[in-house]
Amino acid sequence: MFEVTKEEEFLQKHFREFYKKNKITSVPEIEKREFGYGVYKRKIANRNLGFKTNEEMNAFLIERTPLFFSYSNSYYMDPKATPMTNKFWLKGDMIYEFDADEVKTTCEKQAGSWVCNKIGDESFVEERGEEKKQWFLQKSLEQTKKQVFRLVDFLESDFGFTNDKVNINFSGKAGYHVHLRNEEIQNLNKRARIEMVDYLTGYGIYYDNLGYSFDKSLNCSKDIGLWSKRINQGIKEFFSKDPVQIKAVTGLTKKRCQILSSVKEEIWDKIDSGLLYDVGQKTNKAFWKSVLDYVVATYMIPLDRQTSVDLHKIIRVPNTLHGETGFIAKELSLKELETFDPFIDGVVFDSQQVNVFVEDAPVFSLKGQEFGPFKNELVSVPLFCAVYLIGKGAKLKE
Repeated sequence: MFEVTKEEEFLQKHFREFYKKNKITSVPEIEKREFGYGVYKRKIANRNLGFKTNEEMNAFLIERTPLFFSYSNSYYMDPKATPMTNKFWLKGDMIYEFDADEVKTTCEKQAGSWVCNKIGDESFVEERGEEKKQWFLQKSLEQTKKQVFRLVDFLESDFGFTNDKVNINFSGKAGYHVHLRNEEIQNLNKRARIEMVDYLTGYGIYYDNLGYSFDKSLNCSKDIGLWSKRINQGIKEFFSKDPVQIKAVTGLTKKRCQILSSVKEEIWDKIDSGLLYDVGQKTNKAFWKSVLDYVVATYMIPLDRQTSVDLHKIIRVPNTLHGETGFIAKELSLKELETFDPFIDGVVFDSQQVNVFVEDAPVFSLKGQEFGPFKNELVSVPLFCAVYLIGKGAKLKE
């Protein structure tokens, strides 16, 4: 048994108050889902749980008050059974995750402290022994939001999904989850799901199959599938970039890149006529492959292949609370996603003052207020900030 700390008791107390006032009804066909829960610093402490009704699930949330609460993307005949084969899989939603911890950052440690360029611009990781904390700021979360919109565009244009078939929720911490629950995909097996992920990520694209050739003929694809349309548009956008950026991708000299930039309209015209611009017989193949590789990497959806095709994963229940932040994993429409700010709209607790001891925290913003930096100090902060800090390791003080 793990000893329950006063920090965990504190979080549970306030989470319980939230669940008493806010009933969770976000899980379709609840009786066929497997559930799991987590405790302080352990996102999954137990799984193989099942509930017959929303009332039963909400009673569990109030009585046990987990700090993390997840459900299966799959539907089972007997969701509580073990081992997994005894659950008898019926069908499964498809869930794609986008997390800010996948976004590259330029923060660095200077003189023992983490330094970022500008408040709200970056995310960074702080490591102390075996403990790992991650602070997510606005720029990284905005990048994950852009990825969601790109995915929705793919689903609509390439697969014919309509907006009402796509469900989105904030993860409660650092990103967004996209749920696909329509009948067309629920019966797809793992192989079919892999093929869908391959398409979205541009994995295994063969340029010759799309109509491109880099040797003697220098052909450019003409509408052989939607990926070729994206690539052609991406090529045009690429040659609108600064010559320095073109050089970084292609490896050509600065002078040659300046020449290419000056003739970009000619390059565009050739693309429209089904041809690639001739940059020199010895250079064409490597040059055009590097350009197309760059374009595909720009347009692809950065999905985690393993989690995207896992038929037995469990993921945050929408509209529940996240134990590391206290934020709500809020369900969002596409329209709401446009203006959603997790550091404001994800905050649910009030402003009563709480004393916490913080070893190390950068400047961060919650609910429009700026906090920190804190370094080995006792601070009095609003409840919503105290919950956020305790989730990252701060200690509760009377």
